[in-house]
Amino acid sequence: MYSAGWKAVALLASVQTLAFFHRTLATLLAEPIRLEFGVSDTLIGMFIGAAFSISFVIAALPLGHLADHEDRFRLLGIFVATWSLLTSLAAAASSFAALLLLRVGSAAAMSGITPAAGSLIAERYAGPKLAKPMGIYASGIYFGVGSSMLIGGALAAVFDPFGSFAIGPLPSLSGWKIIYLLAGLPGLILAAVLLRQTDHGRRENRPFSRKPLKPVFAFLFARPSNYLRVMLALTMLVFVATAVGAWLPALFLRKHGWAIEDIGFWAGAITIAAGLLGTLGSGYLVEFIERIVRTGKPQVLLLIVAATVSAPLAIALPLVASPYVCLALFFCRSLLGGIIVSLGYAIMLSLAPEDQRARLTAVAGITLNLVGGALAPVAVALTTDFGFADPGRLADSLAIVTAVGSIAALAVLLTGIRSLFYPDIQLGRNAR
Repeated sequence: MYSAGWKAVALLASVQTLAFFHRTLATLLAEPIRLEFGVSDTLIGMFIGAAFSISFVIAALPLGHLADHEDRFRLLGIFVATWSLLTSLAAAASSFAALLLLRVGSAAAMSGITPAAGSLIAERYAGPKLAKPMGIYASGIYFGVGSSMLIGGALAAVFDPFGSFAIGPLPSLSGWKIIYLLAGLPGLILAAVLLRQTDHGRRENRPFSRKPLKPVFAFLFARPSNYLRVMLALTMLVFVATAVGAWLPALFLRKHGWAIEDIGFWAGAITIAAGLLGTLGSGYLVEFIERIVRTGKPQVLLLIVAATVSAPLAIALPLVASPYVCLALFFCRSLLGGIIVSLGYAIMLSLAPEDQRARLTAVAGITLNLVGGALAPVAVALTTDFGFADPGRLADSLAIVTAVGSIAALAVLLTGIRSLFYPDIQLGRNAR
């Protein structure tokens, strides 16, 4: 029998899975959306990244503050129901602006997930033991992205995203709109399940602080600023992963001439397999390193190694001539990405004070989504549209952007390596 803690972790991982399932549909369906509304790569990059992430940034802190005080399962149920309805309503969008507004609303609802879920998990597990449950939770990212590609690709084989279909008495809809309509429905069931859960850590609501952000930023910039350092490094690593994930379907369409359903199948299968290996295996790797290496920070060591190895893989991925070598590099990069995301969040949650975890996680979510989510797809698009002025140079643009992000992440981690491994020494120096 599984404990209540592990059942909660599994439920929260399913929320993460559904969020990334819905979020990733825009990536898979970017080309038919672009052609139907006649917009540029830059606008599609904004639709995939900036529109989502800016809304995420605006809503994250208020929702994180709520999660530090209110019933977190009830909040999660409301969030899931909201973004699921908005996803299905994309079928009714008659303009690119309307579609953009629906994505903005979905992003706002999704911004409350990890602050609430992370604090629920961290109050049940501590220290290195946090790596396994956070790995399970983080696996939802890859299972969500991968299943979105797989299921979205399968639906694309039935409802051609570039075509038009009539369903019963409904007016004729584009294939990509039908996919959006169907994708939103399962979330309503999950929302009902969440609303039936009990948040034992919130039997009595905590009083609201008049200055909710003052202690958060005081901690964030305190010395040694390890939370801030890990947050910034993880942001740049997510920047790289998002750039690759957002433009991989377009890369295979333009460079390798693949069909959307084939891209969806291979990208989805690889994302699920590699991502699950990385996220679920990260906790076991931490335990293994702890046994063989004399360090009190095995999760930090593994994070640095994974970040270092993943950098050349991400840069080479768009440049290779063979689509199958590209997929092999994508597998390796996704596996390492799973390790990076689960350990990055586990380290930050273990550093954060218990009564500020949701708000600090919201701050991390803001940087990850503003830079990693919003800037990465747009940076690739701007480099393609204005740097090369040639859609056929997408591969070169992607290589440049991933190189910049990888170098920045390694610089942040390696310049603070001493304080990450020996924070008590740095605290002692500051005290003197």
